[in-house]
Amino acid sequence: MTREPVYSQQAIDALDQLAAGSDDELYDAVCAAIDLICDHGDTAEARREQLRTARGTPVWKVAVRTRHDDWAVLWWPEGGDAHVYFIGAL
Repeated sequence: MTREPVYSQQAIDALDQLAAGSDDELYDAVCAAIDLICDHGDTAEARREQLRTARGTPVWKVAVRTRHDDWAVLWWPEGGDAHVYFIGAL
């Protein structure tokens, strides 16, 4: 199932900062993680680790690793949407 991304304000800000920055490797890795979530969100790779927010809401974590950074994309499926709640270092 292909899903459409729906971004939180934090995720939008993180993507904007990455796009405007000079770390193309990290930007490409984050975009690849979002593609995985949207195009293959039902696979084990996209749902390898589940976390709970402070409110107890479950989210899936997709690790984003480059030579210099260790980030994550936190998301949750809802119907035909992939809600991307967080992009950044954990």
